[in-house]
Amino acid sequence: MKAALIALLNLVLDYKDDPIVDITHKNPFSIDDNYEGKTIVMDIRAKTDRGEHIDIEMQIGNLTYYVDRTMYYGCRQISESLAEGDDYGKIEKSIVISFVKGKLFPPEVPMHSTYVMLETGMHRALTDKLELHYIELDKIQYDDRNPEELSSLEQLGAYLKCSGDPDAGDYVEELVTAGDEVIEMTDKVLKKISEEERMRELRLTREKMEMLMTMEKRSGYEEGKDEGFNEGLSQGLSQGIARRNREIAANFKASGIPIDIIAANTGLSEEEIAKL
Repeated sequence: MKAALIALLNLVLDYKDDPIVDITHKNPFSIDDNYEGKTIVMDIRAKTDRGEHIDIEMQIGNLTYYVDRTMYYGCRQISESLAEGDDYGKIEKSIVISFVKGKLFPPEVPMHSTYVMLETGMHRALTDKLELHYIELDKIQYDDRNPEELSSLEQLGAYLKCSGDPDAGDYVEELVTAGDEVIEMTDKVLKKISEEERMRELRLTREKMEMLMTMEKRSGYEEGKDEGFNEGLSQGLSQGIARRNREIAANFKASGIPIDIIAANTGLSEEEIAKL
């Protein structure tokens, strides 16, 4: 994850000649590839080896006051960089990078625009301590264009915009194949996170199944106990529990749970379960 983020920052900030070599995460690494099934959502805060404070955001949809919000994020990072009692000369640089889906700036503003504090007449920079970057994904014209025709940043933007869209799966694979290390590493990170999420869901499903098993067996025990008064306690318990186990196994089989897992938790053989 760290390597992918470093590569992304060096690309967006155009640090080819003096690249970032290390970062420290300032919040839990948060990246989700299934927001409304359409795109990637990022919320990343980090500090580079050169002392820059970085905030990477993905904004989808409502862009009201978004520029004001990013300016606040940048100023907050400046404030946080100054420890209590430090003089103002120790303020560290704050950079906010926003990947935006939706209309933010007029069409004539380029896909990647950068804002700093300038004197209005001479356009002389006042300070380099605050830098705001906006990458407008909807301005990337990738339709009917081969990935090789896109710049590295356009390739990344197209990947972020298309990833998660089932209709764009083939194009995403072309971007991964044609793109540089940024897309390749980002793709690996997302696949790893997706796999971890699937494994987590499998664990939750199994825990839920085991809980239901416990409840159902307890119910079967009670049924068997009731029957036991009429048919003999031992025989009634055995029949009630066995019948309940078959019902449980049939329900879980219908739900698509693998037969070997059902067998391990019900005591029925795989052959018995297959016949249910």
